[in-house]
Amino acid sequence: MHRCLPLALAGSLAAGIAMSFGQTYSPDALAPLFNSATPVVALAGLVAAACRGPWWAHALLGAAAGPLAMVGYYSTTMLRGFPVGMRMVLFWCVAGVVSGLAMGVAVWMLRDNGEQTLRGVAAAVFPAVALGEAAHGLRRIAETTPSSYWWLQAAVGVAVLVWLAAMRLSSLRARLAALAAAVLAARLIFVVYGMA
Repeated sequence: MHRCLPLALAGSLAAGIAMSFGQTYSPDALAPLFNSATPVVALAGLVAAACRGPWWAHALLGAAAGPLAMVGYYSTTMLRGFPVGMRMVLFWCVAGVVSGLAMGVAVWMLRDNGEQTLRGVAAAVFPAVALGEAAHGLRRIAETTPSSYWWLQAAVGVAVLVWLAAMRLSSLRARLAALAAAVLAARLIFVVYGMA
């Protein structure tokens, strides 16, 4: 795990810094990319995927990636003179830990660890975030953000789910578990976003 730590620290901080500048300088069509949770969850998955170790090492690296990205983002945003609310910092850091833990364990399971049905649930983690957040974007903030971005994010979520089901799951039961988990978790994420 120690070889993965520099990637988790430097890569996640750099991604957070890039998010701050991306919000200011990106074209409107890409603006949500720098202000949404799905890229941070993907980052946690990439950091965890760089690890070769037990489940807890994947989980710790995934859990570190999100909060470190938020530290990079909010620190840079504050240094650039923009206001930063501590409530939002705390909320997104906690969300980063929870989603990062889930992504870390999911990555470990999708490396042929664990029972097939549970691997199906693991395959749903990233697609559920992408789909739930895309639904939020399309239903609640479509007037202030480009709907084309949210449709693209939803398509990516579906594509990842289909790819994982085809490549990493070997039974119909596991594939159905992946589909059911993705739909249910996406719905839950949509509801949580509505309460924020």
